[in-house]
Amino acid sequence: MSAVELIGVIKRYGGAPALEIERLAVEKREFFVIVGPSGSGKTTLLRILAGLVRADAGRVLLGGADAHGVPPHERGIGFVFQGMALWPHLTVRGNIALGLRRSLPGGAERRERIESVARELAIEPFLDRKPTLLSGGERQRVALARALAPRPRLLLLDEPFSDLDARLRRVIARLVRRLHDRHETTTLLITHDRTDAHMLADRIAVLRLGRVVACGAPEQLHFDPGNGFTAEFLTDAAILMGEAHMDGTVDTALGRLPLAEPAEGPMRVAVRPDEITLGEGEVKGRVVACEFAGESWRCRIAVGATEVAALNSDQLATGAEVRLLPPSAPRRQLGEPS
Repeated sequence: MSAVELIGVIKRYGGAPALEIERLAVEKREFFVIVGPSGSGKTTLLRILAGLVRADAGRVLLGGADAHGVPPHERGIGFVFQGMALWPHLTVRGNIALGLRRSLPGGAERRERIESVARELAIEPFLDRKPTLLSGGERQRVALARALAPRPRLLLLDEPFSDLDARLRRVIARLVRRLHDRHETTTLLITHDRTDAHMLADRIAVLRLGRVVACGAPEQLHFDPGNGFTAEFLTDAAILMGEAHMDGTVDTALGRLPLAEPAEGPMRVAVRPDEITLGEGEVKGRVVACEFAGESWRCRIAVGATEVAALNSDQLATGAEVRLLPPSAPRRQLGEPS
């Protein structure tokens, strides 16, 4: 039995569909990440699961039970909003206690639950402070503590790291994953950041215009994205037009590449930046731009009218001519997002 299942779920705003989910299932204790650009329906999906928004059609199952008509506070869900939504007039203790009003209305057990989750998230020294006196990372931990205190069966995270700096978002992201593993809960995180998705997810679903266009393990979607949108969104791959031949090859701007399956006629294939070697090979190109990416330089290379990205250990001058060695691994034909 899945922890979450959406079947034929549709939500419209002003007549236009914001979400159209044919079927999406999340397994118990799975860390499931939903990615997609702004306006793809990510937040709408989470709010439907939480009972904050009602779908126009379809079924939402939580633990196998139909959630229709079940109010938000009876769904066993913890929700961390993008803006954290902490009450500024309450202390940290008071904010965490909000999630326990129904399950533990008072007494020693309630105090122990608050202090326990505060210790776990390293915010115990701040229990009597107001949120305005805390740093961004500390406030994020308070929001997590409030969601986790009732021990929900399902934790929903709406872009919880978006207001944090790059270093802190990695720290909090790893903490979230550790808490997920420790409590064996089911977690749904939505984000537009593919690094967060790759680092945290057991599986990733890619949303585009309200529809799931790809779903699978991070490594599966990295090597076999299935369609051009997913390849570009998750890996910054170049999408190459080519002519396929029944001998198992396809002619592209990078030369003749092997195919995983024989085909014939026009097709599209993806080539990731990490698959191209610069400085050798028969393909000639010109450097359009070269940007430092931390551990390497990310270079944009024009090969005729086609532009590809490649990684290099050294900076290359804009306009410099280079040689490229294309990938040897077989390509798969890219389909169109459904």
